Amino acid sequence: MRLFALNLLTCSVTLALLVALALPAKRAVDASTASNERGLNAVAAPTPRPAKDPRRVFGVYVDPWHVDDWARAIGAAPQAVAKFAAFSSRRRLTDYAAESRRIGIRRLLVSWEPWRPVPSDLGTVAQARPQPGYRNIDIASGAQDRYIISFAREVARWPGTVYLRYAHEMNGYWYPWSHDARAYRWAWRRIVRWFAIAGARNVRFVWSVNANLYESEAVWRKTLRRYWPGRRYVDFVATTMIDFGGTKDYPVSRFARRLRALRQRYRKPVLLAETNTERHGAVAWLDDLRQMLERMPWIRGVFWSQLPSRANAQQSGTGDLDWDIQRTPAAAAKLRAIIRDGVR
Repeated sequence: MRLFALNLLTCSVTLALLVALALPAKRAVDASTASNERGLNAVAAPTPRPAKDPRRVFGVYVDPWHVDDWARAIGAAPQAVAKFAAFSSRRRLTDYAAESRRIGIRRLLVSWEPWRPVPSDLGTVAQARPQPGYRNIDIASGAQDRYIISFAREVARWPGTVYLRYAHEMNGYWYPWSHDARAYRWAWRRIVRWFAIAGARNVRFVWSVNANLYESEAVWRKTLRRYWPGRRYVDFVATTMIDFGGTKDYPVSRFARRLRALRQRYRKPVLLAETNTERHGAVAWLDDLRQMLERMPWIRGVFWSQLPSRANAQQSGTGDLDWDIQRTPAAAAKLRAIIRDGVR
């Protein structure tokens, strides 16, 4: 009997030791399996695709070769891509447009700048200096006709919509095309006529101002009137909407008043042509933006820009505008909600 009990005790101890030794191995196997499953799920996770017919277009200043990465990081796909194009570069849009089409994007916003770009660190005085050959009067007189016609023909061949944002923020003081408002109007009308002759019926002309929150609304309105080319020459009105932070901390509510004024005065659909906010308070700012958009269905497009900021080089006391929303999950979630609201 004692021998049986001894054997039973020995077996019990042996079994307990085996179980104790096996548990770490099981945990390692389970952890490895879970890790593999997460890896497989990450690889298998589909890239969000752009909605075909959004009620409000969402665009991003990211080249089309990296839009899929951006969409996966945010969790929603833009329906448009946006870029800056200087007259002096003479760069063609063929490859850019072809790649956009390949990933399912049928809308481009081109901020078309009549100048030879000036390095930001030279300051606004150098940046605003008129440039012979690119001045409003030069363009109005035909100095850039050959390039304009070539660009119009290229754009006309693209099977999608091109929002052409020519000489934006003209009501400010930091670009050379702010000089000579009357010639600005002439240049704008000449460009529209050339695009019509080229058969570019897919182009929508975007008259894009700056909200200029540093000046009174009365002064702002008066200045805008000087640059308005006429209702028949404009498809959308737009503004830049950037909260610089620091000494230029601009809440959404301040922009909202200017947006209503644009809508009431010009009776055109509105675009937010460059939208951004400083890092500090970004989540709350984006939440306010989302609520504002729901109250303003006549805002037909939002274009998110986190390109390197000229403001950080030319202004003091501003916040951090060079942060990346892809690396800020809470802010990305707010932007994702804005994108999805626009396709419901």
